[in-house]
Amino acid sequence: MTPPGPPSEPTHDTAPVPAHAVLGPAGSPRHAIVLAPVLARWDYGAFFRRIAGPFLDSGHRVTIHDTLSLLRDGDDLGSLVHRWARYLAPGKDPGPAPGAHGPSRHAPPDVLVGNALGGAVVQGMLGEEWTHRAKVLLLSGPTVADHRLNTTLERIAATADAEGLPAATRLLEDVVRGPDGPAGAAHRRPTAPDAPAPTASARPTAADEPAARRLAAGLRLLHDADARHPVRDFPGPLLHVYGERSRLVGREHLATGPLPHHRLVAVPRAGMRPHADRPDLVRHTLTRFLGAELT
Repeated sequence: MTPPGPPSEPTHDTAPVPAHAVLGPAGSPRHAIVLAPVLARWDYGAFFRRIAGPFLDSGHRVTIHDTLSLLRDGDDLGSLVHRWARYLAPGKDPGPAPGAHGPSRHAPPDVLVGNALGGAVVQGMLGEEWTHRAKVLLLSGPTVADHRLNTTLERIAATADAEGLPAATRLLEDVVRGPDGPAGAAHRRPTAPDAPAPTASARPTAADEPAARRLAAGLRLLHDADARHPVRDFPGPLLHVYGERSRLVGREHLATGPLPHHRLVAVPRAGMRPHADRPDLVRHTLTRFLGAELT
């Protein structure tokens, strides 16, 4: 008998179920979907929890997705956008069932949220008709990348390749930290909810290698990103929230359409992570943004 050949490679559109965390009861009347920033290790939605209150208080179930969990080798940003659009589209069969807390297959989300890379992916999906019923919230989510953003992100990605995760993390933290945060130490994210933050003196280990590769691949996805056309034509409410003193994604990387309900809010004394630097102000902004849909 001829031995079986190697298993065939999955098609380009085949994708695993994305990693996600859920806040709020499954029976909530509204649903918000959040796409995460580039995280070397999935943080179980911790990055968003400090500003989740306005969503929960306004009756939203919040599903927070690890944006990179649908990434495959060889993907560019367009491929990732396409895969997320297929997965989140209501009434479609994106693959394995997402479970009780996954996106509804029958109704579009009420709010689409994207942070950093997640924001770029959300903006890339706005040409999809099913997104047009949603409000869109973008937290430091670049619409378009310029030479400065490309160069900065590639420098961090190349450091991850050459020197490992600790060195790349230090470099990343130095550009995303808020203006009041200490250099090289601000807002380090744990690898799991109760895990300790890495120290600045840590050396790369074998366990860091997959995380370093993931970080580099995620940052490189944003090279020459440009979602100005779908953003310009998006008919629904859209809000950019960004740090007034961000050293990474700034006003020059954000675009809106001509509609009066497309807005930008600069958070004073905040860097790339306004929701971490000034959570009180961001929560207030989100309460007003979400409240408009309930009146």
